[in-house]
Amino acid sequence: MTFPVLRETREDVAIITLDDPARLNPLSDDMRAGLLFEFEAALADEAVRTIILTGAGGNFTAGADIRQLGLPGGPDPARSRRRLMPLHRLMELIAGGPKPVIAAIEGAAFGAGLSIAAASDYLIGGDSVRFGAAFGKIGLTADCGLIWSLPQRIGRSLARDLMFTGRPVKAEEALSIGLVDRIVPAGTALDAALAKAAEYRSVAPLSITAMKAAFVENGGTLADALALERQQQPMLSMTADHAEGIAAFREKRAPVFKGR
Repeated sequence: MTFPVLRETREDVAIITLDDPARLNPLSDDMRAGLLFEFEAALADEAVRTIILTGAGGNFTAGADIRQLGLPGGPDPARSRRRLMPLHRLMELIAGGPKPVIAAIEGAAFGAGLSIAAASDYLIGGDSVRFGAAFGKIGLTADCGLIWSLPQRIGRSLARDLMFTGRPVKAEEALSIGLVDRIVPAGTALDAALAKAAEYRSVAPLSITAMKAAFVENGGTLADALALERQQQPMLSMTADHAEGIAAFREKRAPVFKGR
């Protein structure tokens, strides 16, 4: 089956592109399935160290596919749950998976598109970017973990305001409130994301994996954080990348990490 999602690899970076530009890349059932399929494939590829998420045609996504809402036969809670499942799994892998995820966002990033972007490790927006969480305007709650991820970026009060009003947020405000990490000229977000991915090469992949896992647990206590550290650090100290990092430091050269 062909999904409206593309994946290509440039060096050690997988670029996953939502590819239904004529309709602003809506999150149809096929788009959801394709996103999860390509993301899992990128995670399984040992040559891939970083994943970039982006959209075709100058937009990320307009959010839910309105054509698949309010179908004949009336409300169907079971179908609603089924449609959420691939996106929920995707969100778990973005936030807590073993590889860093960069969102390269141009144009519209609405609804679950905002949820995906907010959960990414680094968010770059073109200066034409527009975010929105208008779930309440169609009588729904924010989904795909946005109530978890958005407050981590912009704080609880601002997150409430964006979700309770559904108002759009453009590039300048998005940068000022911390919703995006960097704004670049329109059309260059992907290039900037590739440059950011190159910066990650100086850090051992398993170290990033461990720190991502710790960030997902950030709602716990200091004792919880220290307990996780006691699990992770001894294991990392036994890796080949740790030995390589020490050797590179002593030899005054750049390390060559291999993720093991």
